[in-house]
Amino acid sequence: MGIWRATAGAGLLVALLALFLLKPSAALATPGFARQTGLACEACHTVFPELTPFGRLFKFNGYVFSNVKQLQDINEKSQSTLAMTEFPPVAVQLQASVTSLGHSLPDTGAPAVVDLSQKNTAEFPQALSIFYTGKISDNLGAFLQVTWDPTSNSIGIDNSDLRFADHGSLPWVSASDFIYGITVNNNPTVEDVWNSTPAWGYPFILTNVGVPRIATALIDGPLAQQTAGAGGYIWAFNHLYLEASVYRSFVTGFTNSITGGPGPLDSTVPGTRLSSTAPYWRGAWEQDWSRNSLSFGTFGIKADTHPSGIGQGGPSDTFTDLALDAQYQYIGDSHIVSAYATWIHEDRDFNAIPAAHPHNTLDTVRLTGSYFYDRKVGGSLQYFSTTGSSDSVLYAAAPVIGSANGSPDTQGVIAELDYLPWLNTKLGVQYTAYTKFNGAATNYDGTGRNSSDNNTLYVFVWVAF
Repeated sequence: MGIWRATAGAGLLVALLALFLLKPSAALATPGFARQTGLACEACHTVFPELTPFGRLFKFNGYVFSNVKQLQDINEKSQSTLAMTEFPPVAVQLQASVTSLGHSLPDTGAPAVVDLSQKNTAEFPQALSIFYTGKISDNLGAFLQVTWDPTSNSIGIDNSDLRFADHGSLPWVSASDFIYGITVNNNPTVEDVWNSTPAWGYPFILTNVGVPRIATALIDGPLAQQTAGAGGYIWAFNHLYLEASVYRSFVTGFTNSITGGPGPLDSTVPGTRLSSTAPYWRGAWEQDWSRNSLSFGTFGIKADTHPSGIGQGGPSDTFTDLALDAQYQYIGDSHIVSAYATWIHEDRDFNAIPAAHPHNTLDTVRLTGSYFYDRKVGGSLQYFSTTGSSDSVLYAAAPVIGSANGSPDTQGVIAELDYLPWLNTKLGVQYTAYTKFNGAATNYDGTGRNSSDNNTLYVFVWVAF
């Protein structure tokens, strides 16, 4: 039993590490939108990628507002059969960075007692993306991103959202105009318009080199680019947003050994697979006044999953995520202030993954504030915390990425300074400091590594053109 538990724990750690390495690069405002609308970036964004109230409306309306010449076709019934921009709204994103860890990782080619590895890593590029962002036809638009990841030397689909949107009204209610739409996307919360949900939440850019935490809520990244979802939404009275969607698993790059094509997913596919349709919900209320806006809401997902090696008819694990979030913005002529708050509570019921306790919980908290002057100089400060049930099987001891005491607790702060010489270029310095990592401040992994050894200095350039 001891060998089985250790093996299961090590397998879970490897899966978590794989999910971390496969996480998408942060997406942003793209010049493709500016080319389509004829508006400067600041119309839709405070400092990219944060949206303004106008930017949120642009996304609700399906990315279709255009101020450039259109290619159009009308049939014999005077009905429009084609309406698209004359030139496609295409853009390129480039990220480059240098990362320095507080203490180097164990060398991959020598015993752990020999410290030969470097603390510093340079990436040029860290990521390179191509976007199609904007109108496809009347009422139909898209945010499509393809990214080259130098870590795996592969090209894959990144955050993407295809949506149809239109307007309606209630004839017996004054001021009842509303927007309704359908979204098809590959990451729960990527369709959201607020920066207090995971897909667009701070930090907007991260190093590929940092050490992954041992536990992450299912809705907080692990499903990104691993699922396909569709749903409907409504934006009513310029205040209320409601959405209901469903998600199923897919894995890009997976080849079925029998057919030679993609899917159906079998039990050998690594990572977590949804065993059935997973419902996702979102509700939010926004209040705008003068130069201010305030929103608060809830979102969540309920998913039954099969881990690698467990067939479709085998036992499944159930993850139920319930979250609360809020966002405040002040957009002045020279001063921009933003604040975000996110709390995610996850109930975990294990029937497939071995665990010391069949029911566990995980809580994630992020509190972030930012300030920018003239959209050129500013910064952000975030407090983050992950706490949860201790479990010696789920969270096993392992060098660097393990937990010696079986606890997932991780806390710390992220401080960032940014300079934007142009609206589409960001130069930044980010520092992450851990007060606790995977359950402890000192010797958290059982091999002598401290939480501060994972402190990360990250210097980056982020440009889109």
